[in-house]
Amino acid sequence: MPYHQNRPWDGSSEWAGRTYRARNGPWRAPLFGALRSTAMPSTRRLAQWSLATTVFLVMLGGYTRGSGSGYGCQDRWPLCEDGLLGGLLPRLEYHMIVEWTHRWVAAVVGILIVATALAAWRQRPRNRHAAWPATAAIVVVGIQAWLGRAIVKGDLARDLVSIHLTVSMAIVGLLVLVVMATSSHSPQPRGLLWRGALIIGAATAYGVLLLGSLVHNLYFAGWPILEAGLVPEFSNRYVVLHFVHRLVAGAGFAYLVYLAVRAWRTGRAEKTLLAVAAGAFTVNVALGAVHVFTEVTSAAVVALHLLFAAIAWAAAVGAAALAWGWSGAASVPVRTGDT
Repeated sequence: MPYHQNRPWDGSSEWAGRTYRARNGPWRAPLFGALRSTAMPSTRRLAQWSLATTVFLVMLGGYTRGSGSGYGCQDRWPLCEDGLLGGLLPRLEYHMIVEWTHRWVAAVVGILIVATALAAWRQRPRNRHAAWPATAAIVVVGIQAWLGRAIVKGDLARDLVSIHLTVSMAIVGLLVLVVMATSSHSPQPRGLLWRGALIIGAATAYGVLLLGSLVHNLYFAGWPILEAGLVPEFSNRYVVLHFVHRLVAGAGFAYLVYLAVRAWRTGRAEKTLLAVAAGAFTVNVALGAVHVFTEVTSAAVVALHLLFAAIAWAAAVGAAALAWGWSGAASVPVRTGDT
């Protein structure tokens, strides 16, 4: 007796037709189309994962540096010195495991960014606002990998580590542009003064990061004013850099709070992102104080300090991108599956 799953044949031609179409007919096309659509995740989803993983990598890099694990694999790169399986796996040593984890998370970030760029270029209709920043991110990741090797070979030179962090934040900024370009929001370009103000806000957040990286892991007593006084004796460049870092951080905090308050009062679309940026900056100011009070000895505080700095920077870039009309709707329509 013919049958269809557990349902016996009822003698009707309708039943037979459904069975045939299920096995041989046009129902196959939608099925394979669905498989094709689920095989390649949307550009936005890949960009979001790339961004989240990159921010996590920044935090992990801060912990690696703060814990002194940056030289955990000695001077070998990308594998670990005398590690298991020829260095592919680490020995059961704390610093080596931390550094090994940092390197492999970086490799995952690189793979995700390449996948994001491929998805952006394959998307139809193509969204160049997403494709070009994603492609640029691949180039910057290559530079970042080279810097990582140079840092290991250069005995963790402070200036190279600072450049490494600066380049990491450039990758974060590019991925934010991809996320914004693949979002479903409508472009809402603002007046030139407001757009310029948001660019200054993002640049300030980036400058605070750069200055902080230059004096990272150096202890300067006193907070918020240096113990040496309101204007300390500038005995070396690190005292100057740290003094400027605190000044710019204070000014940047006040400026981002001002932008967030103004956006909420006027009901601007950027209000949520600016609130996130100001909130993250506020937490980071508090972490800066904890960093001083613990005499720069806590790797966890270092990691959190970088995490909230990255969040503030990403949110500030997102707000500026929104104000400048950087979205998928600004260039080409985004398909439902990619929003």
